[in-house]
Amino acid sequence: MAPTTSTAFLLISSTPSISPASSSTTFPFNFIFPAKALSTVNFSANPLHVVSAATSGKDHVLGRRGLVLSLTATLPLLLPFYECTAAKAAEEYELMKEEIRKVVTKGKAAGVLRLVFHDAGTFQIDDNSGGMDGSIVYELDRPENKGLKSPFKILEKAKSEVDAVNPVSWADMIAVAGAEAVSICGGPTIQVPLGRLDAKEPDPEGKLPEETLDAFGLKQSFQTKGLSTQELVALSGAHTIGNKGFGNPTVFDNTYFKILLDKPSSGSMIGLPSDRALAKDDECLSWIAKYAEDQNTFFEDFKTAYLKLVNSGARWKSL
Repeated sequence: MAPTTSTAFLLISSTPSISPASSSTTFPFNFIFPAKALSTVNFSANPLHVVSAATSGKDHVLGRRGLVLSLTATLPLLLPFYECTAAKAAEEYELMKEEIRKVVTKGKAAGVLRLVFHDAGTFQIDDNSGGMDGSIVYELDRPENKGLKSPFKILEKAKSEVDAVNPVSWADMIAVAGAEAVSICGGPTIQVPLGRLDAKEPDPEGKLPEETLDAFGLKQSFQTKGLSTQELVALSGAHTIGNKGFGNPTVFDNTYFKILLDKPSSGSMIGLPSDRALAKDDECLSWIAKYAEDQNTFFEDFKTAYLKLVNSGARWKSL
């Protein structure tokens, strides 16, 4: 996963390759610059060749002073490019948000957010398959994706406008659209990193958690995706919007958890069987109670879990 901190990392091979014929030492290195909170840009620099004053045929080691001088000379050449790329990514991000908000209303937000879950939810941590890769565009006819053609068409219109300026992947478009859907309905603001590549084929079938699973089955399913019980509960809070019956269908808040604390009966029309199953599990119930009491904590945990979800299985562009 691409880094999200504000620190620039310099990765340098500790074992130089020796080229006796040219009496030079090659130091492969990669610069990884997080792009100013909006996206992550990966730079793969060409190998750094350092001419040695020693005779050929001997081992050549670049000392600390030489290394610092070389990097001092190289960094100023890369930083303007990084600044330019980061600014471009910021403009791209703002354009995506602008076009998304033209087509995604509060009433359509739940469907758009569901599109995110069904694209990213195929991820399997054991073989790093599936995940947030835009493969949902090939999977809309699957029974588990019934109803997703409508939000897809909504985003298709927004994406065509963005692509006319600068083409973006479906994976990025869906991830950003889900975050904007949450914000439109009053939820937390989520800055999504850009740079995902799209899959060229559908993800394997049968990887989404079934709505009829009990709490044990849900926890096991989410573990295969690298998600904890806490993240399972936090992400389930997305059902607070839409037609599941949890409060106002167009307001993203912690009403979902407050209602689950009442433990609606299995015959209730509120929520899915999987929602009601969470309230019957002690571990899940402890998180439900915490989020019901503190909406800010829910918002922060949802934000963290959402970013983990939309980065799971993503294949990233490199420059």
